[in-house]
Amino acid sequence: MKNYFKKFSIMFVMALMFIGIGMIQNGSAVNAATVGQQLTSPDTGWKRIDAKKDGIISFNGTWFEGQNDSDWNGTVMESNTGNSSVKFNFYGTKIRFVTVKNIDGANNARITIDGNKVYSINLKDSLSFQILVSEVNNLSLGVHTVVVDFPNAVSTGYIYFDAIDIDENGKILPYGEAISLNQSIMDLRVGDSQQLTTTTTPAGAQVTWSSDNTRVATVNPTTGEVTGVSEGTCTITATTVNGLAATCTVTVTKKDDPQPTNPTGDANLFIELVDGQIKQYTVSQDEINKFTSWFENRDKDHSFTATYKFTKGTYKDYVVHDQIDWFEVR
Repeated sequence: MKNYFKKFSIMFVMALMFIGIGMIQNGSAVNAATVGQQLTSPDTGWKRIDAKKDGIISFNGTWFEGQNDSDWNGTVMESNTGNSSVKFNFYGTKIRFVTVKNIDGANNARITIDGNKVYSINLKDSLSFQILVSEVNNLSLGVHTVVVDFPNAVSTGYIYFDAIDIDENGKILPYGEAISLNQSIMDLRVGDSQQLTTTTTPAGAQVTWSSDNTRVATVNPTTGEVTGVSEGTCTITATTVNGLAATCTVTVTKKDDPQPTNPTGDANLFIELVDGQIKQYTVSQDEINKFTSWFENRDKDHSFTATYKFTKGTYKDYVVHDQIDWFEVR
């Protein structure tokens, strides 16, 4: 019995060790960085973008490049001019700002996302590098605009802009680039087509079209013409070369069955009177429709005349409603 409990205790301790090792290895979940900490490399699920990446990020006003081996890639952009700003778009759901803090850093810098989400950042502190100064999560998946500047264009020190972290599958895009469609909802019949058009900033940006269900509707990849294939709903997407996208929800319904049209040629109308006499008239379909309406409505509406007049050549022939036994059209 003692040996049993001894073995059980050893197994329990080993299990705790394995759990602890797993937690250490999964540092991105257990030891994820928090604002104010140094973050010299992106956490799992993030990727880092240098401030000067491909010239996509727009620096407005007066900026100069500082250099220090402790900065990300050895450089940082700096400005203490009140009208200076940083502008860019990104595709994703989250963003982090990683930069320098210094004794001459601004204590009133701000970050504005999508024009309405404003976050203050304080860069004033003892000199330190690659500090996580702000983090924004839980944005909707899509393109977001970002502006970093001084409120009211009044500087209280330096803005340092070193690097940003975004979703590992995210993308940095030029500021101000946009795409929209002339309609976000479209109704189509099977076999019918409609044209979607884009408005892009800058104007004339190259666009590629796609359908997420070509069994419901197809789209010309270059022109945006949508054609209904079968009943259902699908999404048509227009995408720029930089990854901006706009969508239209297309609902396709069955085409109405064509309704039979009334014949337009002449027909023979036979009317038998109660005395056995049969009258024959060769008349147009329109005349037959008028006679039928008169015959069916006369009993219900005495504003209709008691007789119906047919023109036969140069003379007129009248039939009395109460004297009609039956009639047929051949």
